[in-house]
Order: sequence, then C-alpha cells, then structure tokens
Amino acid sequence: MSFPEIHLEGGTDVSQKVVSFDEFSKMDLRIGKIIKAEAVAGSKNLIKMLIDVGGGENRQAVAGIAQYYTAKELEGKQVAVIVNLQAKRMFGIESNVMILAAEDEKTVSLILSERSVKTGSKIR
Repeated sequence: MSFPEIHLEGGTDVSQKVVSFDEFSKMDLRIGKIIKAEAVAGSKNLIKMLIDVGGGENRQAVAGIAQYYTAKELEGKQVAVIVNLQAKRMFGIESNVMILAAEDEKTVSLILSERSVKTGSKIR
C-alpha cells in the first residue's frame, strides 16, 4: 500500500497559512523543563513559570493555563518551548519563552516530551 500524493490547491485555507522552511527554521524550538510554577496574584488564568531551556539558561514564561493545570502539577514537566520569540508582558510580568500547547473546545494540553530527553534538546 502506498501513500496518496496530496497537492494543495491555491486559495485554500491551508495554503494561505503556509510558512516557508526558511521561516520555520528561524524558530528556536527546544525541550524545556519547568523548574518552578506559581499562580499569578490577581489573575484567575495565569501561571508564571521558571523554565530551564538548556545550557544553564532559565527563562520566565507566563501562560493562561490555570484552568487546566495547577502550578504544582507543572513542576518537573518537560515541555516544548519556543525560545527566540520577542518577549511579551502579561499582567505586568515579562514572558520571554513560549510554551506550546494544543487547544480544542474543551481543554488545553501542553506539548510534552514523550520520553525523557536532555533539557534544551532541539525540536526538529
């Protein structure tokens, strides 16, 4: 059995969102380890996290995931992160790494490493 050949037709929703390989390769995607997490005071949705992104470097992330995860259950998890996005302030707190997650109508799920890998490992 062989795979069918698939062609994207011009003007479809998918082709309008196509990113070149060169653009994609500019993103620094890694496996980070959440070292510490705490709820953001005054917010129902935000959690602040300290994330080891490898090479002895820790970054701070702020994410609107408190409805889906407690701070305690996040600590120690290996998560997919983007390290080289421009920093953003949320609730007055700087976030300088982005955690990747999937979202549907019911929940949010962090993108986790299936197996334990070295913190800072590149995602390709």
